[in-house]
Amino acid sequence: MNRETGDHVALAVELESPMDRRRNSALMSLLVGAAASLGLMFWTGHRNSSLLLMLLFTVWVASPFAAMAFVLGRSRGWPSARQNLTYNHVQIISLGSTFIYLTVVNIRHLSKPAGPFLVVPAASWLLLALWVWMGGYFHGEGNQGPTTLDLSGKK
Repeated sequence: MNRETGDHVALAVELESPMDRRRNSALMSLLVGAAASLGLMFWTGHRNSSLLLMLLFTVWVASPFAAMAFVLGRSRGWPSARQNLTYNHVQIISLGSTFIYLTVVNIRHLSKPAGPFLVVPAASWLLLALWVWMGGYFHGEGNQGPTTLDLSGKK
């Protein structure tokens, strides 16, 4: 309160919505997962003398995280249920990739440690594409309305 005029001063406070918190959590998982995955990839390949090979692995391992960042950016206009699924999927792929890479680093006698760094990004791309397509399909994009599954067997 201003003592001279007796006017009250109001402060505008913006509260973060639950969807924004979910989005921020997914983004944080994405950033941590990308940094950890790349760090573990560099740790595993630190004896490799080929700069080109390390560059190719860096692009390949980082590519699913870049795609997920793109999907997160596009998801703002989607229905809330689809956004929630997207945030869950981003967290699953990010943390799952990191867990797999941590396992590879801890298995010191692995004969071909590069294998998981080739397979996990490919699987991540496949899961991401499948989940984005299914999310669009089951939330009514590209057809007349939402698709429902009738498992009762009745017509």
